[in-house]
Amino acid sequence: MEFTPAEEDVIAAHASALGLSPDEYVRRTAAERALNWQRERDAFHALAQRRERTVEEVVRRGSLTDNSL
Repeated sequence: MEFTPAEEDVIAAHASALGLSPDEYVRRTAAERALNWQRERDAFHALAQRRERTVEEVVRRGSLTDNSL
């Protein structure tokens, strides 16, 4: 993965502040984002299933409010 010099600088600074190497910081950050995406996707599927709809139908209708949560 390639980063711009500005991106490298900010990644290195944040990684250092957290006591991590830049590579470990990038690995952990990518894993966290992927896990968050997976949890969100699973939550949308569960919501759609409870409403007996597909995720696409729920999103298209704009009805993402679920008072049972």
